[in-house]
Amino acid sequence: MMKALKSRLAIGVIATGLVAGMGTAFAATDAGGQLQSWYSSASAITKGLIAGDVASYVAANKEKMVTDYKNINNTAVNDVKTAGTTETTRVQGSINGQLNTYTTAIDSKNTSIKGSMPGEYDRLVNGTNAINNGVIDGIGFVAKLDITKDVNDQGKTSVNNLTTAVGTTQTQAATALTTKIETTKTELNTLLAAERTAASQEIKDNLAAKIAAKLAELQTLADTLETANKKAITDKGASLETTGLAALETIVINGLK
Repeated sequence: MMKALKSRLAIGVIATGLVAGMGTAFAATDAGGQLQSWYSSASAITKGLIAGDVASYVAANKEKMVTDYKNINNTAVNDVKTAGTTETTRVQGSINGQLNTYTTAIDSKNTSIKGSMPGEYDRLVNGTNAINNGVIDGIGFVAKLDITKDVNDQGKTSVNNLTTAVGTTQTQAATALTTKIETTKTELNTLLAAERTAASQEIKDNLAAKIAAKLAELQTLADTLETANKKAITDKGASLETTGLAALETIVINGLK
């Protein structure tokens, strides 16, 4: 009986000392509830400190992501633009070079024809005159008047025929040359229009595909990071919960022995 009484007295002394040592937070009869209240306040403060610790890091990385995205976008756009400009220059140079080749060939041949034409017909006239003169000399003075008349008449006819023939030839040549130039220009203009349409569409299609692929890539990255960060938060929360509960349990076990 005396032994039991001593044990009760000892327990009362320990309990009284524990309550006095824990301060006003544990003055209430429900020690567990008071401890829970204290822990909730301390945990809320800790969480606020954690949020403050990572706020600037998160903001800076968000800004960097936007900057990196804009750099990726600008680089892709400029690369496409450069490719379009390069191809346009190449095609235009090729077409203009061929046009110059055709024009030079036409001009060269035209100059050659016009340069040789007077000599050609001069030789024809001189040869004909020489023959006619020889015939006149061979026939003699008696037939001089008739021959002179016939030759002169023939000369006039030949000149008229020559003028007519040369005029016709000249007209035909001019028409053919004009037709050749206009046909060539029409053909080249058609090709240029087709190249312009095709090049513009290729640039637009390439740009649209590039943007779609890049946005899909960025979306995948964002989804992956979002999943990973959500998991990290959940895992950390579970870990903190487990640790916190264990710590509380330890305090209760050790403090209320």
